[in-house]
Amino acid sequence: MRRALSALVVVLAAASPAWAQNAGEKADATQCGSHDPNQAVTGCTQIIQTQHQTKQMLAFAYNDRAWAYHQLGKDDDALRDVNMAILLAPNNAAVIETRAEIYEKTGKKDQAVADYRAALKLDPQMTQATDGLKRLGATP
Repeated sequence: MRRALSALVVVLAAASPAWAQNAGEKADATQCGSHDPNQAVTGCTQIIQTQHQTKQMLAFAYNDRAWAYHQLGKDDDALRDVNMAILLAPNNAAVIETRAEIYEKTGKKDQAVADYRAALKLDPQMTQATDGLKRLGATP
């Protein structure tokens, strides 16, 4: 799911002149969507610290930075960021699914199951959430 969110960050940056008006902002968006977690943290942090961001852009930046932190083994930072993303976009199934994956991979099965189910309630076709529930031996 993170890849889809990363791609959206890049598309939003490219398509939104009000947001990414200069090369530096476009570079931050590209870096935030990087598969290299260190680069992603740097780029997403720049987006988060830029004034006048939309809630949607901030939610995606926090979500992508959360996943990058998780990849770096910084799960406390990851959970802090994904919780911020959920505050900004509480009805975004992809963001909730990101937190579910982090919970799952840190052994927090009950929280992961609850988030996978919440993501499916918002997006019944989300295969990542269905697959997560199957891995955890839970039903939708």
